[in-house]
Amino acid sequence: MGKLLRAEPEGSKFLEAYPQVEEALQKANWLQCIKKFKGYHKEVTKAFARSFQDKNGQVEVGDLTFTVSEGSIARATSLPQTGERWFKNRAVQDQQWKRIFKNPGMNTSVFTKGIPVSHVKEEWKVLLLLVQKFFTCEGRFGALYVYHGKIMQQFQGEHDINLPYFLFQSLRKMCSMAQRNPRNIEAYLCHHSLVKLLIEEQLKEKQDTWEKFLVRNHFEEPGESSIPRKSRRNRKENISETVQGQTVEEPEIEPTMDSAQEIISETLSDLAKEVAKKRIEDKKKQKQDKGKSIVQETEQTPFSHKKTQRSGNFKTVLCLFLHLQKMYKTEC
Repeated sequence: MGKLLRAEPEGSKFLEAYPQVEEALQKANWLQCIKKFKGYHKEVTKAFARSFQDKNGQVEVGDLTFTVSEGSIARATSLPQTGERWFKNRAVQDQQWKRIFKNPGMNTSVFTKGIPVSHVKEEWKVLLLLVQKFFTCEGRFGALYVYHGKIMQQFQGEHDINLPYFLFQSLRKMCSMAQRNPRNIEAYLCHHSLVKLLIEEQLKEKQDTWEKFLVRNHFEEPGESSIPRKSRRNRKENISETVQGQTVEEPEIEPTMDSAQEIISETLSDLAKEVAKKRIEDKKKQKQDKGKSIVQETEQTPFSHKKTQRSGNFKTVLCLFLHLQKMYKTEC
């Protein structure tokens, strides 16, 4: 299985790849927010998650100490603080979100590990991908969950959701999971670019820059460029969400794969890597054994050579002695 990528992409590059979503984002007042996402630093996110205080939302990253809230997220992202203050742990009562399916009347309760994206109408797939990459950040994109549908109601012109509130609750959850699993903290990190936006908002007030902040606090050396790295593969964490009396699995750490074909191909790839690794190890072992053999032969060669030489000399002397003895008898 592949590693999860739970960091947001650059917004401008996403819009360049999918220009058809700009109009919908503009109507939902999300366009300016998406354009702000640009890069991140994993170690900064790690420091943010470790220091976050759930009681008051205070964090300490390097020489910055500030409070994270719904309001600070709204300012950093330019998202409006309007709509329902909703998060994943609350039930979804209405069924309007099912309009994005090819068959809106389908029974979704049979899908216990997410609804395959193949059931989503083509015109909604890119918007779903955007929600998954920038706001829910699971790291996998092959399945739709009820909370995706709830957020996407924003594009249907009804039941607006307060995204700053949603993101604040998601940040709280991420920090809580990271603090409870300090030895495997990287597996729980997400919202990397959002963390950067929050810090940049604080730096702007001090007329400071992101680059200077990284160097000053030893996240980077002078002249070193920040290269985003992929997160490590995470363990599964099944969290249930109640929807109209039914339980739906929510994949916070490792959602389902895009398809069965992807699972098979990744499994075969992993097996091929293991076989190749085993072959390399066997070759190294053979070389080591051969080297030991050569060393042993080298060590034994002088002794055996001397032994052979001594044996030959003894035979020569013996033959000479017997010949002289024979000659002596003849003369007598």
